[in-house]
Amino acid sequence: MNKKIQIVLTSVSLLSMLGCNIDIPDRTLFTQISETIEESKANGVFFAEYRPNRELIKKAWVEIPWVYDTLGNIKKQGGNELYIEAIDSIGLSDSWSECDQGDTSNGNMGVKGKYLTYELTEEELSKDTLIYYIYGGKKRKCMGELLLIKKK
Repeated sequence: MNKKIQIVLTSVSLLSMLGCNIDIPDRTLFTQISETIEESKANGVFFAEYRPNRELIKKAWVEIPWVYDTLGNIKKQGGNELYIEAIDSIGLSDSWSECDQGDTSNGNMGVKGKYLTYELTEEELSKDTLIYYIYGGKKRKCMGELLLIKKK
C-alpha cells in the first residue's frame, strides 16, 4: 500500500512541477498589441504616432507586430501595423467609392474589439499624412475622410 501511495504522490508532484499547460495560455503564437503608446515605446516596437482630424479617433500609432517568445521576451515580426483606437466601431477604406459601398475589406480588422488595425506599406510610412475614409458609426455609412498627420 505504501508503494502505491508513493507512486501516486510522486506522479502528482511531477505533474505539478512540469505543468500541463492548462493554467497558463500560450502567448507565443498570437500577435500582441501595446495598450498605450508609452508601452509600445518601452517594448521597442514603436514607429510613429499620428494626430487624427476627427474626435471619433482616440489615438493612432504604428508599431512593428510582436509576439512573446518561449521565455516571455518580446520578438519582433515583419511589417508595420497602424493601430487606431476609436470611440465607435469603424472600418477604413482607401477610396470614397469603396467606403460608400461599405467595403472595408482592405485588410483591416478589430483587435480584441478595441483597436482597428491596418497594415501599412513602406510608401505609406514615408508620408507625413495618411488619408483614409471611415465607414461605420451608429448609422453604418461612410462618415467621411480621416486625416492622420504624423507627429514629429
